[in-house]
Amino acid sequence: MDRVLVLLASGLVLLAAVLALRPLLLRLSARAALRQQAQPLPPRWPSLVSESVPATRHLSDADRLNLLRASRELIRTRNWEGCQGVTLTEEIQLIIAAQACLLTLALPGEPFPGVREILVYPRTFVPRRVYDPRKWLHDDEPEHPSPLLGESWGNGVVVLSWEAVLEGAQNPADGSNVVLHEFAHELDYERHLTPPPPGLGRDMRPSVSDPEMWRRVLEESYERLCAKIEAHAPSVMNAYGGTNIAEFFAVATESFFEKPVELAREDPDLYAQLRSLYQQDPAPSLGS
Repeated sequence: MDRVLVLLASGLVLLAAVLALRPLLLRLSARAALRQQAQPLPPRWPSLVSESVPATRHLSDADRLNLLRASRELIRTRNWEGCQGVTLTEEIQLIIAAQACLLTLALPGEPFPGVREILVYPRTFVPRRVYDPRKWLHDDEPEHPSPLLGESWGNGVVVLSWEAVLEGAQNPADGSNVVLHEFAHELDYERHLTPPPPGLGRDMRPSVSDPEMWRRVLEESYERLCAKIEAHAPSVMNAYGGTNIAEFFAVATESFFEKPVELAREDPDLYAQLRSLYQQDPAPSLGS
Protein backbone atom coordinates (compact mmCIF):
# COMPACT_ATOMS: atom_id res chain seq x y z
CA MET A 1 0.00 0.00 0.00
CA ASP A 2 2.79 2.40 0.93
CA ARG A 3 4.50 1.62 -2.37
CA VAL A 4 1.32 2.42 -4.27
CA LEU A 5 0.99 5.74 -2.44
CA VAL A 6 4.61 6.59 -3.22
CA LEU A 7 4.05 5.80 -6.91
CA LEU A 8 0.89 7.91 -7.00
CA ALA A 9 2.65 10.80 -5.27
CA SER A 10 5.57 10.55 -7.70
CA GLY A 11 3.17 10.53 -10.60
CA LEU A 12 1.38 13.62 -9.32
CA VAL A 13 4.70 15.42 -8.82
CA LEU A 14 5.77 14.52 -12.35
CA LEU A 15 2.44 15.68 -13.77
CA ALA A 16 2.68 18.96 -11.88
CA ALA A 17 6.22 19.48 -13.19
CA VAL A 18 5.12 18.82 -16.77
CA LEU A 19 2.20 21.23 -16.44
CA ALA A 20 4.45 23.86 -14.92
CA LEU A 21 7.03 23.49 -17.67
CA ARG A 22 4.52 23.28 -20.51
CA PRO A 23 4.33 27.05 -21.19
CA LEU A 24 8.11 27.23 -21.29
CA LEU A 25 8.34 24.22 -23.62
CA LEU A 26 5.73 25.74 -25.92
CA ARG A 27 7.61 29.04 -26.03
CA LEU A 28 10.88 27.24 -26.80
CA SER A 29 9.17 25.24 -29.54
CA ALA A 30 7.66 28.39 -31.02
CA ARG A 31 11.04 30.14 -30.94
CA ALA A 32 12.68 27.16 -32.64
CA ALA A 33 10.01 27.25 -35.35
CA LEU A 34 10.56 30.98 -35.86
CA ARG A 35 14.33 30.45 -36.14
CA GLN A 36 13.70 27.71 -38.67
CA GLN A 37 11.41 29.99 -40.69
CA ALA A 38 14.00 32.76 -40.62
CA GLN A 39 16.72 30.58 -42.12
CA PRO A 40 17.36 31.50 -45.75
CA LEU A 41 16.20 29.10 -48.42
CA PRO A 42 18.71 27.63 -50.88
CA PRO A 43 19.18 30.26 -53.61
CA ARG A 44 18.31 27.91 -56.47
CA TRP A 45 15.02 26.69 -55.01
CA PRO A 46 12.70 29.44 -56.38
CA SER A 47 13.89 29.02 -59.95
CA LEU A 48 13.94 25.23 -59.67
CA VAL A 49 10.35 25.07 -58.46
CA SER A 50 9.18 27.63 -61.01
CA GLU A 51 10.79 25.68 -63.83
CA SER A 52 9.89 22.15 -62.68
CA VAL A 53 6.46 22.77 -61.12
CA PRO A 54 4.61 25.17 -63.45
CA ALA A 55 1.52 25.01 -61.21
CA THR A 56 3.34 27.31 -58.77
CA ARG A 57 3.93 30.13 -61.24
CA HIS A 58 0.60 31.85 -60.56
CA LEU A 59 1.33 32.13 -56.83
CA SER A 60 2.03 35.48 -55.22
CA ASP A 61 5.52 36.11 -53.88
CA ALA A 62 4.28 35.57 -50.31
CA ASP A 63 2.54 32.30 -51.18
CA ARG A 64 5.57 31.06 -53.10
CA LEU A 65 7.78 31.76 -50.09
CA ASN A 66 5.36 29.93 -47.79
CA LEU A 67 5.26 27.01 -50.20
CA LEU A 68 9.05 26.72 -50.24
CA ARG A 69 9.23 26.90 -46.46
CA ALA A 70 6.57 24.21 -46.11
CA SER A 71 8.44 22.09 -48.66
CA ARG A 72 11.61 22.44 -46.61
CA GLU A 73 9.68 21.29 -43.53
CA LEU A 74 8.37 18.23 -45.36
CA ILE A 75 11.84 17.38 -46.65
CA ARG A 76 13.67 17.84 -43.36
CA THR A 77 11.24 16.17 -41.00
CA ARG A 78 10.22 13.03 -42.92
CA ASN A 79 12.09 9.89 -43.88
CA TRP A 80 12.69 9.78 -47.64
CA GLU A 81 13.85 6.61 -49.34
CA GLY A 82 14.85 5.93 -52.94
CA CYS A 83 13.85 2.46 -54.12
CA GLN A 84 15.03 0.23 -56.97
CA GLY A 85 18.08 2.32 -57.71
CA VAL A 86 16.63 5.82 -57.25
CA THR A 87 19.21 8.16 -55.75
CA LEU A 88 17.27 10.78 -53.88
CA THR A 89 18.50 14.27 -54.65
CA GLU A 90 17.42 17.62 -53.28
CA GLU A 91 15.77 18.30 -56.64
CA ILE A 92 13.64 15.14 -56.50
CA GLN A 93 12.55 15.87 -52.94
CA LEU A 94 11.74 19.50 -53.70
CA ILE A 95 9.68 18.74 -56.80
CA ILE A 96 7.61 16.23 -54.83
CA ALA A 97 7.31 18.37 -51.70
CA ALA A 98 6.33 21.52 -53.60
CA GLN A 99 3.44 19.73 -55.31
CA ALA A 100 2.29 18.12 -52.07
CA CYS A 101 2.41 21.39 -50.16
CA LEU A 102 0.18 23.08 -52.72
CA LEU A 103 -2.65 21.24 -50.98
CA THR A 104 -1.84 22.61 -47.54
CA LEU A 105 -0.59 26.04 -48.61
CA ALA A 106 -3.42 27.92 -46.90
CA LEU A 107 -3.94 25.50 -44.01
CA PRO A 108 -2.49 26.18 -40.55
CA GLY A 109 0.11 23.96 -38.93
CA GLU A 110 2.76 21.70 -40.37
CA PRO A 111 2.05 20.03 -43.71
CA PHE A 112 0.71 16.48 -43.45
CA PRO A 113 1.50 15.66 -39.82
CA GLY A 114 0.47 12.06 -40.40
CA VAL A 115 3.05 11.41 -43.11
CA ARG A 116 6.25 9.84 -41.81
CA GLU A 117 7.84 8.22 -44.87
CA ILE A 118 7.97 8.90 -48.61
CA LEU A 119 9.21 6.13 -50.90
CA VAL A 120 10.25 6.98 -54.47
CA TYR A 121 10.47 4.35 -57.23
CA PRO A 122 11.88 5.08 -60.68
CA ARG A 123 8.75 3.94 -62.55
CA THR A 124 5.62 1.93 -61.81
CA PHE A 125 5.82 -0.46 -58.89
CA VAL A 126 3.87 -3.44 -57.58
CA PRO A 127 2.32 -2.41 -54.26
CA ARG A 128 2.60 -4.28 -51.02
CA ARG A 129 -0.74 -5.15 -49.47
CA VAL A 130 -0.83 -3.64 -46.00
CA TYR A 131 -4.07 -3.94 -44.04
CA ASP A 132 -5.23 -0.74 -42.46
CA PRO A 133 -8.85 -0.07 -41.43
CA ARG A 134 -8.63 3.46 -42.84
CA LYS A 135 -7.85 2.22 -46.36
CA TRP A 136 -10.40 1.14 -48.92
CA LEU A 137 -10.22 -2.61 -49.48
CA HIS A 138 -12.34 -4.53 -51.94
CA ASP A 139 -13.30 -8.17 -52.34
CA ASP A 140 -12.65 -7.93 -56.07
CA GLU A 141 -9.05 -6.72 -55.75
CA PRO A 142 -6.76 -9.02 -57.79
CA GLU A 143 -4.58 -11.47 -55.91
CA HIS A 144 -1.62 -10.23 -57.95
CA PRO A 145 -1.98 -6.43 -58.05
CA SER A 146 -1.06 -4.45 -61.15
CA PRO A 147 1.80 -1.96 -61.15
CA LEU A 148 0.86 1.46 -59.81
CA LEU A 149 2.04 5.05 -60.26
CA GLY A 150 1.46 5.92 -56.62
CA GLU A 151 -0.05 4.67 -53.41
CA SER A 152 -0.91 5.96 -49.96
CA TRP A 153 -0.88 3.17 -47.40
CA GLY A 154 -2.93 5.01 -44.81
CA ASN A 155 -0.31 4.47 -42.10
CA GLY A 156 1.89 7.47 -42.88
CA VAL A 157 3.66 5.99 -45.91
CA VAL A 158 3.35 7.50 -49.40
CA VAL A 159 4.81 5.67 -52.41
CA LEU A 160 5.44 7.46 -55.70
CA SER A 161 6.78 6.75 -59.16
CA TRP A 162 9.32 9.44 -60.03
CA GLU A 163 8.44 9.12 -63.71
CA ALA A 164 4.78 9.78 -62.90
CA VAL A 165 5.73 12.67 -60.60
CA LEU A 166 7.58 14.39 -63.44
CA GLU A 167 4.76 13.79 -65.93
CA GLY A 168 2.20 15.21 -63.52
CA ALA A 169 4.32 18.26 -62.74
CA GLN A 170 5.07 19.12 -66.36
CA ASN A 171 1.42 19.37 -67.39
CA PRO A 172 -0.45 21.20 -64.61
CA ALA A 173 -3.70 21.47 -66.59
CA ASP A 174 -4.46 17.87 -67.55
CA GLY A 175 -6.24 16.96 -64.31
CA SER A 176 -3.80 14.17 -63.53
CA ASN A 177 -1.18 14.51 -60.81
CA VAL A 178 -0.01 11.55 -58.75
CA VAL A 179 1.42 13.72 -55.94
CA LEU A 180 -1.80 15.67 -55.48
CA HIS A 181 -3.76 12.41 -55.62
CA GLU A 182 -1.77 10.47 -53.04
CA PHE A 183 -1.34 13.37 -50.62
CA ALA A 184 -5.08 14.06 -50.90
CA HIS A 185 -5.53 10.54 -49.51
CA GLU A 186 -3.26 11.47 -46.61
CA LEU A 187 -5.35 14.56 -45.92
CA ASP A 188 -8.41 12.34 -46.07
CA TYR A 189 -6.96 9.96 -43.45
CA GLU A 190 -5.95 12.83 -41.17
CA ARG A 191 -9.28 14.66 -41.36
CA HIS A 192 -11.66 11.70 -41.83
CA LEU A 193 -13.02 13.30 -44.99
CA THR A 194 -14.57 10.14 -46.44
CA PRO A 195 -16.34 7.35 -44.55
CA PRO A 196 -14.61 3.97 -44.30
CA PRO A 197 -16.20 0.91 -45.93
CA PRO A 198 -18.75 -0.92 -43.74
CA GLY A 199 -17.04 -2.94 -41.04
CA LEU A 200 -13.61 -1.39 -41.56
CA GLY A 201 -13.21 1.11 -38.77
CA ARG A 202 -15.42 3.66 -37.07
CA ASP A 203 -16.82 6.47 -39.18
CA MET A 204 -15.29 9.63 -37.73
CA ARG A 205 -16.74 13.13 -38.06
CA PRO A 206 -15.01 15.03 -40.90
CA SER A 207 -12.74 17.85 -39.77
CA VAL A 208 -14.41 20.56 -41.88
CA SER A 209 -16.49 23.63 -41.11
CA ASP A 210 -19.82 21.93 -41.92
CA PRO A 211 -19.47 18.13 -41.73
CA GLU A 212 -23.07 17.36 -42.73
CA MET A 213 -22.93 19.59 -45.78
CA TRP A 214 -19.50 18.19 -46.72
CA ARG A 215 -20.66 14.59 -46.58
CA ARG A 216 -23.89 15.30 -48.46
CA VAL A 217 -22.21 17.18 -51.30
CA LEU A 218 -19.38 14.68 -51.58
CA GLU A 219 -21.74 11.70 -51.76
CA GLU A 220 -24.09 13.37 -54.25
CA SER A 221 -21.19 14.42 -56.48
CA TYR A 222 -19.77 10.91 -56.32
CA GLU A 223 -23.10 9.42 -57.37
CA ARG A 224 -23.34 11.88 -60.28
CA LEU A 225 -19.88 10.90 -61.50
CA CYS A 226 -20.77 7.21 -61.26
CA ALA A 227 -23.92 7.88 -63.30
CA LYS A 228 -21.89 9.71 -65.95
CA ILE A 229 -19.39 6.87 -66.14
CA GLU A 230 -22.21 4.34 -66.59
CA ALA A 231 -23.80 6.49 -69.28
CA HIS A 232 -20.42 7.12 -70.99
CA ALA A 233 -20.99 10.84 -70.52
CA PRO A 234 -18.01 13.23 -70.34
CA SER A 235 -16.74 14.68 -67.06
CA VAL A 236 -13.87 16.89 -66.02
CA MET A 237 -13.04 14.23 -63.42
CA ASN A 238 -11.21 11.04 -64.30
CA ALA A 239 -13.32 7.89 -64.35
CA TYR A 240 -11.04 6.41 -61.69
CA GLY A 241 -12.97 8.60 -59.26
CA GLY A 242 -15.86 6.16 -59.64
CA THR A 243 -13.86 3.40 -57.90
CA ASN A 244 -15.08 4.46 -54.45
CA ILE A 245 -15.69 7.67 -52.58
CA ALA A 246 -12.13 7.90 -51.23
CA GLU A 247 -10.73 7.74 -54.77
CA PHE A 248 -13.40 10.21 -55.83
CA PHE A 249 -12.13 12.73 -53.30
CA ALA A 250 -8.54 12.31 -54.52
CA VAL A 251 -9.57 12.64 -58.19
CA ALA A 252 -11.75 15.67 -57.37
CA THR A 253 -8.73 17.25 -55.68
CA GLU A 254 -6.67 16.78 -58.84
CA SER A 255 -9.39 18.50 -60.87
CA PHE A 256 -9.79 21.27 -58.30
CA PHE A 257 -6.13 22.28 -58.61
CA GLU A 258 -5.54 21.48 -62.28
CA LYS A 259 -8.95 22.10 -63.92
CA PRO A 260 -10.67 24.42 -61.47
CA VAL A 261 -12.69 26.42 -64.01
CA GLU A 262 -14.13 23.28 -65.59
CA LEU A 263 -14.87 21.71 -62.20
CA ALA A 264 -16.60 24.86 -60.96
CA ARG A 265 -18.84 24.80 -64.03
CA GLU A 266 -19.61 21.08 -63.88
CA ASP A 267 -20.12 20.78 -60.13
CA PRO A 268 -20.28 24.17 -58.38
CA ASP A 269 -21.34 22.67 -55.03
CA LEU A 270 -18.37 20.30 -54.97
CA TYR A 271 -16.04 23.11 -56.00
CA ALA A 272 -17.36 25.28 -53.17
CA GLN A 273 -16.73 22.52 -50.63
CA LEU A 274 -13.18 21.94 -51.86
CA ARG A 275 -12.55 25.68 -51.84
CA SER A 276 -13.65 25.78 -48.21
CA LEU A 277 -11.54 22.73 -47.32
CA TYR A 278 -8.31 23.93 -48.93
CA GLN A 279 -8.95 27.64 -48.26
CA GLN A 280 -7.94 28.33 -51.85
CA ASP A 281 -9.76 29.40 -55.00
CA PRO A 282 -7.58 28.48 -57.99
CA ALA A 283 -10.21 29.21 -60.67
CA PRO A 284 -9.74 33.03 -60.79
CA SER A 285 -5.94 32.64 -60.84
CA LEU A 286 -5.97 30.21 -63.74
CA GLY A 287 -8.43 32.15 -65.87
CA SER A 288 -11.85 31.45 -67.25
